[in-house]
Amino acid sequence: MARPRTTNKHLPKYVTVIHGSYWYRAPKQKPVRIGPEGDDQTLWKFMLDYAAPKAPSSALTMSDIFDRYTTEVVPTLAKRTQKDYHRHLKILRLTFGHMRPEELEPRHIGAFLERPKGKIQANRQVAVLSAVFAKAVGRWYLCKVNPCTNVERNPSKRRTRYVNNDEYMALYELAPPRVQIAMDLALLTGQRQGDLLSLPWSNVSDEGILFQQGKTGKRLLVGMSQSLAHVLARAKRLVPELPREYVLRTRRGGPYTSEGFRAVWQRVMRRALRRGVLKERFTFHDLRAKSVSDTLNIQDAFERAGHTSMAMTRGVYDRGIRKVTPLK
Repeated sequence: MARPRTTNKHLPKYVTVIHGSYWYRAPKQKPVRIGPEGDDQTLWKFMLDYAAPKAPSSALTMSDIFDRYTTEVVPTLAKRTQKDYHRHLKILRLTFGHMRPEELEPRHIGAFLERPKGKIQANRQVAVLSAVFAKAVGRWYLCKVNPCTNVERNPSKRRTRYVNNDEYMALYELAPPRVQIAMDLALLTGQRQGDLLSLPWSNVSDEGILFQQGKTGKRLLVGMSQSLAHVLARAKRLVPELPREYVLRTRRGGPYTSEGFRAVWQRVMRRALRRGVLKERFTFHDLRAKSVSDTLNIQDAFERAGHTSMAMTRGVYDRGIRKVTPLK
């Protein structure tokens, strides 16, 4: 390990002064004279032109960049987000993987977005592509521009599905106990499916339920109520009772996977539609919107949902009809 500098501490790494001149002496490289000592303009021009990361080889392809993004960035994302990104990257690799990054232009992105079906999925895939380019441009210096910037995405509509009480109870009565408990927890706490499925009993106390939201990382304590305590008591009686690590657990005692719970939910939904007790599907995530919509005070709904902005609460999740008072 090299010893720390005792003189010329202001100089860039590998630059030293020898006999009145700046020299660049990187490991396993031939020393290079930069210029006379004190000529800082020449010094920093050299650092930009010679010592800075070199331009990528023309052989570099988007597939190479996707590989690096998959290795370095995707593992740092939330588990559900990782699965989504892997799925989107697979499509992007098939479409753009053979191209060099400098070949990819906005017109290619526009053509990718133009499809008869799956327009919203295309928007999400382009959002992932834009995130990949953001790293390639601003961190890895593998290309100069992000071709996704300013490309107009497909128009999308905000989801407006509101689950009324009759619909909620119609599905609830057909659901097995585990799904009933999940529905109650979603309605009472307003939390996301992933945060409910991964909720351990160690986060439950007399004070309430402590959530660390997987999407935002925000820590949130939902206070205990009589209704919530009753739901948790039912959850404790689920088989197997011991070991009791997760509030929502399978018959084997482990946590539900996102795909596993989604399959259970879809079976219940199909049964309700087949029997005619429901006319229109709704998602488990729509129960989070119901929790917000059924809250009289929008500020309380905002705080319980843990949103980063009130605009998200009002614009996306508040789907009911709010009664307001007239001016006079």
